[in-house]
Amino acid sequence: KPVSPEEELGFVSVAAGDGLRALFEELGCAQVVSGGQTMNPSTEDIVEAVLATPAKTVFVLPNNKNIIMAAEQAVHLSEEKKLVVVPTKTIPQGISAMLAVDPDAEQDTELATAMTEAASHVRSGQVTYAARDSEFDGKKIKQGEYLSLSEGRLCASGREASVLKKLVREMVSDDSAFATVIFGEGVTEEQAAEVENLLHKANKDMEISVINGGQPVYYYILSVE
Repeated sequence: KPVSPEEELGFVSVAAGDGLRALFEELGCAQVVSGGQTMNPSTEDIVEAVLATPAKTVFVLPNNKNIIMAAEQAVHLSEEKKLVVVPTKTIPQGISAMLAVDPDAEQDTELATAMTEAASHVRSGQVTYAARDSEFDGKKIKQGEYLSLSEGRLCASGREASVLKKLVREMVSDDSAFATVIFGEGVTEEQAAEVENLLHKANKDMEISVINGGQPVYYYILSVE
C-alpha cells in the first residue's frame, strides 16, 4: 500500500554499501534500494521503494546501466504514483544528479532534464579485481588481478598501483575541476588518501573529495568532471 504523499517530488536511488546509502539519504533520497553490480534489484524492489516514498512524483536513479531497464519497467507498474527514471549509469552520475535537484522545480520534466544533464558531465572509473580467469573486452584477465574500468570499458589490468595510475591518467585532463574518490569495504583511509594523491598529481587544481562508501566489489569508484 503506498504511503500518502506529503511532498510533490521524491527520490529513490539504488546503491550498495552503508556509506553510499547514507550519502544518498543526505542528498535527499527517501529510499535507497540495495543493489549494484552483482545484485541487481528487481522491478518489484524498485516499485516497493517508490510506494514507500511519500511523494506524488518519484524520481528513480538506477546508478547502473544494468538496472535502468528494471527501473523503466517499474514505470508501468506504479499506478498510484508517477515514476520518472533518471537514467544514471554509475554512482557518481547519481550523486551529481541529486546535487542538481532544485527543490523549487515546478515541472518534473524540467527537473529530470536538469538531473540527466548534470549526470552526463561526469566521467566514472572503477577499480575491482578478477574473481576468476576471464576475458574482458577481448583481453585475457587472470584471477586475482586488479582491473580498472573507465566509463565501463577496461582501462588496465595487473597490479593495483599500475591500474590506478593508468585509470587516473585516462580520466583526468587539464580542465578537470572536481574529482571524487569513493572507497569500498576493506579499503583503509590511508589507501584512499594515496589515490587522492595520484589525482592531485595529475591535476593540482582539482577539488577532490574522499567518501567512505563501504561498497562491495569495487575497491574504488572515481569520478571526474
